[in-house]
Amino acid sequence: MKKLDIEKKTFSSGLTAQVVLRKGFKQKFFGIIVDFGSSDKQIPGAAHYLEHLLFSKKSGDITERFDEIGASTNAFTSYNATMFYANSIDNISKIVDLLFELVGDPNFSKKSIDKERPIIDQELAMYRDEPTWPISDSIMKQLFGDSNLGLDIGGTSQTIKKINSRNLAKIYQENYTANNMHFIAVGDFAPSAVTRLFGQIKKLDKQYLQSGQKREHTFKPEMGNLGLKEFKNKTEVPYFCLGVKLPDFKKVLVNNDLGQILVEIMLESLLGENSSWYQDKMVHGELTSPLQFGVNYTRQGNFATILGINNGNSLLNNVKETLFSSEKTAEQMDELKDLFEMQKKVSMATLLSAFNNLSELGFELAEEAINGENIFDMIKLLQQMNFEKYWQICQDLLAESETCSVFSTVE
Repeated sequence: MKKLDIEKKTFSSGLTAQVVLRKGFKQKFFGIIVDFGSSDKQIPGAAHYLEHLLFSKKSGDITERFDEIGASTNAFTSYNATMFYANSIDNISKIVDLLFELVGDPNFSKKSIDKERPIIDQELAMYRDEPTWPISDSIMKQLFGDSNLGLDIGGTSQTIKKINSRNLAKIYQENYTANNMHFIAVGDFAPSAVTRLFGQIKKLDKQYLQSGQKREHTFKPEMGNLGLKEFKNKTEVPYFCLGVKLPDFKKVLVNNDLGQILVEIMLESLLGENSSWYQDKMVHGELTSPLQFGVNYTRQGNFATILGINNGNSLLNNVKETLFSSEKTAEQMDELKDLFEMQKKVSMATLLSAFNNLSELGFELAEEAINGENIFDMIKLLQQMNFEKYWQICQDLLAESETCSVFSTVE
């Protein structure tokens, strides 16, 4: 696979930047990612609150100024990071100016903070209305307790009430520092445009960003009270969820993304729609729809979740037994090998398809940059991975894992 043409630069402040050259694309993508997510040390929900608040400037909502020059802008908060980004065809210089102003010129007035609180509270209420939210909330609390990782990314109505101009400014100053940020641009840029872009970033870095302590990427998992929880659900559909607390991927691998992909492949192979297990459960009416899988890695813990419609506690136990049983027949191993090869191709295709979507590519490369990983190394490792090595890695990860379960019954 041909590597992308990428220009990189590190500034004296510690800010890093890259320009990814994608010939023939009219659209351009720009982003600034901050190595500070919802699971890091903070008042629960502060990272998400900051993401919202930074759009509010003394002159008004900065989104309107992006709109005026034909650019769209948005942001998101994850467990590991916060990212601000914009897409446009023209007005490169103005977009980059606005992006640095967005991230580097906060408005911590009481008025702006108080205005944002009900908006975030409404957003949290919308998530709580989802039928599976009680299940997901319960499983995360079991996995990680009352830590920030165990709570919703946006915090709770109680925690966001604690946020004020003083403590939010402190959190911003500690985390929104140049050496915890990375700038990325993706698109068709001439060599002269790349040179001008790096020169502009250097000036904006000095104008807006402060130096500080760089975040350490050490794996320090939070602890919850793992067990089995049952509760009544107000919806018409009962659910179950198995939570799997996974060890540090880098104990058995050199790359977190690769660990995530291999666990996803394992779940799909053992319990997904193409597995004989799934087909058998569907035939016998024990399953009525596919299971939903999630795999995540964070500095505070790695975990997988398996969510499905509950048809009795026996199904939940069977999911767990199928996942953790190391004894497989020769026929089962042959099936798993075939499914591994198929799922590996699907994963490769998904990764490579992102190269033709500037936003997805920008997100992926920005996250890789702050995590100190390399997508090309990861793709190469995945290409070279054989079934025997993959299966051993998954068994090693499962051997060090712990589980918890939640299931609901209809009121």
